Amino acid sequence: MSPTAETGAGAASQAYPEVRFRELFEQAPVSLQILDPQGYTMRVNRAWEALWHIHEGSALKRHVMSRDYNLLRDPQLVATGVAACLARAVAGESVEIPAIHYDTAALGQSGRARWVTARAHPIKDDQGRVVEVMLMHEDITERIQAETILREREERFRTLAMATSQIVWSSTADGQILEDSPSWRAFTGQRHEEWRGHGWLDAVHPDDRERARQAWDASIASHAIYETEYRLRRADGSYRWTAVKGIPLLGPDGSVREWVGANRDIHDSVTQQEGLLQRLDSERRQSTLLAKVASAARTLHTALSSEDIADALSQEVRAILGAAEVDVALDGDIGDASAAAPGAAPGASLALPLLDRKGRRIGRIRVAGKAGGFDEQDEAILAQLAALAATGFANARLYRSLREQDRRKDEFLAMLSHELRNPLAPIAAAAEVLRIAADPGRVRVASEVIARQVRHMTSLVNDLLDVSRVTRGLIKLDKTLVGIGTVVASAVEQSRPLVEARGHALTLEMAPELATARVHGDATRLVQVIANLLGNAAKYTPNGGRIVLGAARDGMRVRLCVEDNGIGIDSGLLPQAFDLFTQGERTPDRSQGGLGIGLALVRTMVALHGGEVQAHSDGPGKGCRFTVWLPLA
Repeated sequence: MSPTAETGAGAASQAYPEVRFRELFEQAPVSLQILDPQGYTMRVNRAWEALWHIHEGSALKRHVMSRDYNLLRDPQLVATGVAACLARAVAGESVEIPAIHYDTAALGQSGRARWVTARAHPIKDDQGRVVEVMLMHEDITERIQAETILREREERFRTLAMATSQIVWSSTADGQILEDSPSWRAFTGQRHEEWRGHGWLDAVHPDDRERARQAWDASIASHAIYETEYRLRRADGSYRWTAVKGIPLLGPDGSVREWVGANRDIHDSVTQQEGLLQRLDSERRQSTLLAKVASAARTLHTALSSEDIADALSQEVRAILGAAEVDVALDGDIGDASAAAPGAAPGASLALPLLDRKGRRIGRIRVAGKAGGFDEQDEAILAQLAALAATGFANARLYRSLREQDRRKDEFLAMLSHELRNPLAPIAAAAEVLRIAADPGRVRVASEVIARQVRHMTSLVNDLLDVSRVTRGLIKLDKTLVGIGTVVASAVEQSRPLVEARGHALTLEMAPELATARVHGDATRLVQVIANLLGNAAKYTPNGGRIVLGAARDGMRVRLCVEDNGIGIDSGLLPQAFDLFTQGERTPDRSQGGLGIGLALVRTMVALHGGEVQAHSDGPGKGCRFTVWLPLA
């Protein structure tokens, strides 16, 4: 081969690497820029042109720091960043240039702002001198944007977690708490190291703790949403109900990457619901109790005797309150059936009085022997039952009184028939004598019999008329100033025939100062009052008895007292002495028993005069004393 041929072959072999290098340089996917040691651009590839939107011709022979194509947004970085890196590269060092924000629009190009990182690599000759610097640029805009978006999302999530009222937390796939939660710390007061792992369970209410842990373990095992409710301890030591929800975050392969959850405070709604349920339950129980009380009311109101009412009350109290011991006692009627258990603890028994319609005590009820003792509701129910029973007792007494009045009325009618019939036989006999007798003496005797029996019948009829006026409220008084001495004298004169007929000794004891004393009243009615008392004493005192009528001043009143040593009044009859149709037992020596309305008229007349009357007896056979007080004029 000729030298010329060898020379051409050598040139061709040298040109081939150059062409190959240029081809590789141009086709490289990375932006490449060749600088001379002074920083002037010697060559760029197509990737560089595409990155910077600058043609190669505009870049050649221009200094890398030239503002014509300097794309740095921050000039300070030009002086301190790129320049320093280039200087190190020219000195023979490969240098990483940090990511810098470039803006291709600064040169009026159609490009956009980019984040670019670069590596400056020195190119050396055979002697190791740096003859060129190659800049390799990498467009990391999308990575920077993705990182920015992720960072912004994390910041947004943390801001939301701080701003929300909920407690936000996260855990590992196996349920371990690792990351800190400011909202959890703020609510529970737990430090981060205290609630890491499963330490969060220490803040859960002890009654809810096991249930919360089991539900959490089940969700972790099944990858299902964790959803439950439990009470969480606040930093002040109180517990609040929270609704908890944890969501598993899945990775590309479907496995759980982590858990994110939140606790929402629902304490107010839970307590409101609990309060509503308690009120509903209380209303149901109250309704049941009211139904039982209503049933007890029907039972108590249908009983007609005090004994039956007491038995019914005991049964109802046992059934409603669950009391083992019930003791019902009426004052002066039903004795105590049992006594309080010795050593009974306070609250173990209840005792309430039984009050009539006017608030007067008529007895009491005591209950004991309930497991757990009695509460305020028990006391209220017992008070209701006691009130119902008190009404029942009052009704029973009224019923008993009505029956007694009815019995007295029947006895009165029978007695009235007898009293009205007794005079008829003497009158008929006297009339027959008058028809056949010619003897003036016999005619006179018959006339006296008729006159005496007619007077007796007239007295009975007058008493009946007075009773009618009393019951209808038609008695009217003709009041004037009346002397006490005159009233007493008239009453004694009117009663003397009966007193003498029975052989009684009547003693008048009048204080001297009453000789001129006067009262404002009806003289006829006042005489009737004293006469009725004297007649009552004469009738109920065996023949030859002693009757004393006394009159004395008692403050601004006059006291008139009729006392005898007769048959007396039984203690059971004494409270009804002034009731209509009330009579003591008739005795064989009583020829005139009357109608049993005299004392009732006495009470009415005395009350109409603004006075009062009182009866007293030490018992059967010990006489009676009737006292009348009248206001002095």
